[in-house]
Amino acid sequence: MDYKVYKLSKTEYLKGALIYGCISGVTAYFFYRSAALFLIMLPGFAIFLKLYKSRLREKRNKKLMEEFSETLGSVSVNMRAGYSIENAFLEAYKDIKLFYGEESLMAEEILRIKRGLEINITLEELMDNLAKRSGAEEIEMFSDVCKSAKRNGGNIAEVLTDTAERIRESICVDAEIDNLMAEKKLEFRIMSVMPFVILIYINITSAGYFDVLYEGIFGRVFMTVALLIFAGALILGRKIMRINV
Repeated sequence: MDYKVYKLSKTEYLKGALIYGCISGVTAYFFYRSAALFLIMLPGFAIFLKLYKSRLREKRNKKLMEEFSETLGSVSVNMRAGYSIENAFLEAYKDIKLFYGEESLMAEEILRIKRGLEINITLEELMDNLAKRSGAEEIEMFSDVCKSAKRNGGNIAEVLTDTAERIRESICVDAEIDNLMAEKKLEFRIMSVMPFVILIYINITSAGYFDVLYEGIFGRVFMTVALLIFAGALILGRKIMRINV
């Protein structure tokens, strides 16, 4: 699997179409009250689909790193128990299968490693292949250390165990930050929908109150500016929520 490319399933494609339909409908109604605008926005689905795929790819890669972190933890324990690096990875399959299931990303990768070892492909080559497919710095770092340790000799088990623990700690820090930001992300989502809740409430309790905003040039310009400000606030908020370590 090439983790740099994401192929949408039929379910994900339909979900993306539904999300974009809702976004277009909300924009057309709340900012312009125009069915024609909804139709005009439909071609923008192609651009949205690229962003949607990118978001799902990032989510999958984050899942890969979470599972890779657990794999390294298991590998470290196995190597301390006397296993070679190759057998330590194969034994880690049991833990990954237990934690994430047989169809998890790292479970499939460990099986790929197992098949490669059976046909005499070295672990260094297999890890290098995973690093290239994933594009993850942590996996690339571990792959480089594997190659260096094998080439230079020394206490390979100690070097790889230490490296595995350092990389795992780095991944765990990222996961901890995500957990700390979870509450803020929820607040951000709530604040994003509150303007529409307020508009619905006012439209129900005071029908016609906002009609002036949907009539004439001034109203259209005002709502267009409001839309741009709202979109800009959403983009800025999402950037603030994305913290890279």
